[in-house]
Amino acid sequence: MASPTLDYPKLLSRNAPAVIHTKAEHAQYLAELERLLSKPSVSSAEQRYCELLSVLIEEYEKRAFPLKSRADAIDVLKELMAAHELKQKDLLDIFKHKTLLSEILSRKRPLSLEHIRGLARRFRVSAEVFI
Repeated sequence: MASPTLDYPKLLSRNAPAVIHTKAEHAQYLAELERLLSKPSVSSAEQRYCELLSVLIEEYEKRAFPLKSRADAIDVLKELMAAHELKQKDLLDIFKHKTLLSEILSRKRPLSLEHIRGLARRFRVSAEVFI
């Protein structure tokens, strides 16, 4: 798309970046950004163009792939279990009963203070991540 000899206005007029609305446009902009960033050197016009592409890509991704503002305690526990390749039975030292852990993971029952302390020790994290 871009040519290193173009100044910024010419670069914009040649490539005509716009708000991203589709997965195809997203893929195209990502490919162009990756192409430019993989060059050994880029002109100042290309740097500005990369910034613009980054903003357009980021805005599309915020709309298309929204993230939760904050993970709750159960999300954190599930992620830690996955990261450590643990199954429910591996946490019986903390929860004592598989049924209790199943109810907690399905959000039918809250974590107790004792569970939070045990999880914090087990995963070596602050207890606050489970509150």
